[in-house]
Amino acid sequence: IFTDTGHQRHDYNQCLVIAGNKLESYHLNRYERLLPMTQEFEESENKSPAFDDSTKLRHIPRANTHEEREDFPVPLSDSYKENGDVRDHWKKLLTFVDNVDAILDELKVIVDPIVKDNTVIVMTVNKGQSVLLSNFVCAARSRSFDISNVLVFPTDVEAQKVAKGLGLATYFDKINLGDSPEEEAAMYGDDVFASMMFAKLLTVLCVSLLGHDVLFQDVDIVWFKNPLTIFHDMSNTEIQKFDILCQDDGSVQARFAPLAANSGFYYVRANKKTQYLFTSFLYHAELVSLSRSHQQVMIQLLQEHSSLFGLTVKVFDKVETEYFPCGWQYFRRKDFMKSLVKGESNAYIYHASWAVNKDDKLVYLKQLGEWYVRDQCHKPVDEIMGGEAVDSGALASECCSAEPLITCYYSDWPSKIPCTDSPRNNPDQNDFWAD
Repeated sequence: IFTDTGHQRHDYNQCLVIAGNKLESYHLNRYERLLPMTQEFEESENKSPAFDDSTKLRHIPRANTHEEREDFPVPLSDSYKENGDVRDHWKKLLTFVDNVDAILDELKVIVDPIVKDNTVIVMTVNKGQSVLLSNFVCAARSRSFDISNVLVFPTDVEAQKVAKGLGLATYFDKINLGDSPEEEAAMYGDDVFASMMFAKLLTVLCVSLLGHDVLFQDVDIVWFKNPLTIFHDMSNTEIQKFDILCQDDGSVQARFAPLAANSGFYYVRANKKTQYLFTSFLYHAELVSLSRSHQQVMIQLLQEHSSLFGLTVKVFDKVETEYFPCGWQYFRRKDFMKSLVKGESNAYIYHASWAVNKDDKLVYLKQLGEWYVRDQCHKPVDEIMGGEAVDSGALASECCSAEPLITCYYSDWPSKIPCTDSPRNNPDQNDFWAD
């Protein structure tokens, strides 16, 4: 069976061969015409040989990208007694297992007073990204949303001060997350980015183990409408069938196949299937660290648990629904982005994904008219508050603007107002408001 996906890259057009076997198989194996594996490739990290249509087919990892890398490198340790990917993961796993009961007891005391409709909105943040958390809260305040069931897992003291100052419930898991980096990631996939991914999987697992549904979201999100109304709509029987519901990332990279779910915004119903999903995620945390992607590992586990355990998974299609736009719409759907900034779309959120780093996210949000943090609040809490103790909510009163603070950067990127006096990011693109 030949499948033509319409993409130009050869690895997207495939032949599917169904071969007889003694027993049923629910997995696909991938074969490509690649040059033989040489010693040079064997000894190089994350590498794979090049495509050559004149050579024979051979079995390869399914996420091989033909760009001289494998997106799922095998975790390695020279010896089970030596430090390495696996050994380092064992240490983290042992720390979690030794302390999980005490952590859940502490967490329950914090969660019980804030949970609503058995749901907790979970976020995690470090000092470097904390201004994005501030913007989420400030934007929500400007639209009078109830976010009292938000629970923030800060990974350092400054991030905890910010979250508390914004009036949010917090739990600082110093045992498992206390050695996380404070600085922001310089770029997607760097060491800081990879380190923070462990926090993303651990936080959802812990709240789920307490028996609560979780809406997990990254801090680079703003709400237009409360997304919980979709997940809690009991009249929508189709939505209620799913154990986990995810934003569509929009990326067609092989490592995100087949679901392309975005791991920065998803809803999880607490049941034995999802609790084991995130327990398994914890067991595979070394893959997250090594591949530098929480998302690609989560997608593979979603697919496997769906097949093996009957986990029901929904990804809100990026074309068929407008509910949860992200970077794909920002860069690929000019018409939709115009309707969004005019307030004419049916979007519930905007997720500033598909960004190299925090600086890019700020550009997206400020130019879209979705930035609500005053300039004087881009500094440590003690400096903002003059060294005074920060009462719950005091930081929000000091830092939040009731109206969006719009800044133009590029005339060809989506914007709330025409940015005709700004340069183009891509000289070959037309201005966003040109037609």
